[in-house]
Amino acid sequence: MIYKREEIALKVREFIESLNNECKAGAIVIVEGRKDEIALREIGFKGEILVYNNFKGIINFVDYVSRKGRKVILLLDRDRKGKSLTSKILKKLDILCPHDSLNYKKKFVKITHGKIMCIENLSSFCLPFVEN
Repeated sequence: MIYKREEIALKVREFIESLNNECKAGAIVIVEGRKDEIALREIGFKGEILVYNNFKGIINFVDYVSRKGRKVILLLDRDRKGKSLTSKILKKLDILCPHDSLNYKKKFVKITHGKIMCIENLSSFCLPFVEN
């Protein structure tokens, strides 16, 4: 089924509400950069976000996250860099702390039909159609 852009935007809104609920239960959402964080905030995400690029490497990042002891939701980009980071981070997280095994990332791809590769593009895609 081919969805219109407005329908995708509404599904993204439901996705964001689900993420907000996860964060209310203690989860942390991880994005690559500051623009990704801004895009999520612009469409109504209110939970805790950690920006990977604020850390000095995977070891420091995973150490920090594992000390928090909370569920981790990875929403890194689907480009080459994002896929590589996701793989490396997951290998370390598997040992140290709970995570969502990319369930939300898979939902995001399904909802957007793969049209949005980077989280930072989400707000420009959805803002004309989604009210906060």
